[in-house]
Amino acid sequence: MLSQNLPINKLILLYITGEVPGIRRTQLGDAALATLSMDYFEMASALDELIKTRLIHVAARRDEKTLNAHEREVERCDLTAEGRLVLNALNDQIPASTRRFLTNYLEKNALKRRTEDQITATVEETARGMYRLICRNTSDGDETFLLKMTFPSEKLAKKAAATWRYHYDDILTVLLEVFSEDSDKEQ
Repeated sequence: MLSQNLPINKLILLYITGEVPGIRRTQLGDAALATLSMDYFEMASALDELIKTRLIHVAARRDEKTLNAHEREVERCDLTAEGRLVLNALNDQIPASTRRFLTNYLEKNALKRRTEDQITATVEETARGMYRLICRNTSDGDETFLLKMTFPSEKLAKKAAATWRYHYDDILTVLLEVFSEDSDKEQ
């Protein structure tokens, strides 16, 4: 079954990557799996073949310091020129229902993808053996929020980093409410 579906699975991955240049590897996998056209192992096999044949380029970007939830550099996927040619030639082989689903899925999840790129948290060891957490929110390349905190252990700092990544909106809301309350009391 794997070999029968491999060509269409590859086309689906090419299609997603073509629609969302620079998509995170994990987001590419999520979108492909959401089609219910393949399981994880089929998706991984198809992606590996696309990388080996240089139709998709997957790498962390040098100028990007974004880390994923596991504190690893984010890998991004882009079509190569050859990948674009293959996709253009064979795009009509993807079932129309799958293309429609993916168009809707990718549009619906566009905000989530942007948010994952804008909300970052990194942990670094200080010269005194403590651990500094740096939480950021960026928008259009501008830093809109920056918070640095020092923790006594790496475990605590990483837990706080994960909390920031998953609950940043609640944290920002509470901060804004507290800052607003203080300014109202002063007046």
